[in-house]
Amino acid sequence: MKYTFVSLGKMESLGIRLGGAGLGNILFPWAAALVYAKTHKLIRIQTTWKNLKFGTFIRKERDKRMYMDLFTGSDGLSGFKKFLLLNFSKNVKVFSGMNELFEPFKNNQIFVKKELLKMINPYHLTRAKEFNSNSIAIHIRMGDFNNPINENILRNGAWNYRLPIKWYVSIIEKIQKESSLPIYIFSDAEDSELKEILAYDNCKRAYFGSAISDMLALSTSKVLISSASTFSMWASFLGQMPTIWFPGQMRQKLILEKSKFEGEVDYDDDLPSSIIKELKND
Repeated sequence: MKYTFVSLGKMESLGIRLGGAGLGNILFPWAAALVYAKTHKLIRIQTTWKNLKFGTFIRKERDKRMYMDLFTGSDGLSGFKKFLLLNFSKNVKVFSGMNELFEPFKNNQIFVKKELLKMINPYHLTRAKEFNSNSIAIHIRMGDFNNPINENILRNGAWNYRLPIKWYVSIIEKIQKESSLPIYIFSDAEDSELKEILAYDNCKRAYFGSAISDMLALSTSKVLISSASTFSMWASFLGQMPTIWFPGQMRQKLILEKSKFEGEVDYDDDLPSSIIKELKND
């Protein structure tokens, strides 16, 4: 093999793909291919990030997940050579899927982050830098996620479900007993769905114009309270900050520095002492 390519959908050799998963999910094969190409000295073929999809419009989601301007397109061979290689060459190793999550590249966090930042449209980097990182960030994913019949589904590790708002409330109350740092809510939900949370002092919504800007902003917070999504996982991996998960929803250890807390906190649990120390270190 001489080349690597990340397959994210259909008809990718034409420069725009049909279908595919959201940003958190598609970054897994991209990062796995990136590290593999570096290790084996292979040439990368440009990833087809631009996407046509209709479900996000039908569901009236805030983020349509088409990714037309998120990336510069400078992450590999492109144009006619890309078309020829993808359609007529047998020397291309194709990466797809996310079965191993971060495992193929977890120990290459610095390299993966550096390469990701290099290919992001500078506009989105600038927007992310507007975020006040001396704060707590909460990611609440709703969108195409369903409500679970009961919490046991979540506690048993099921994917793609909304977390209970009352859990986020319990974490906010624990935090506000220890710190007056601002709390920013990153979410695709309507204000009416977040009214219990937004009613708390010092809790405000944050949005920086795109999925990648929000992911980067989340990654710079002092403490992250995650959703049950790969988007939260990427924010935690990139930022290497203390991260709180709902019980049953932490799928992999992502923080390389062992002294930092990453783990599950239940309704009746106290905040870990290392989190409290982080909150007071402002």
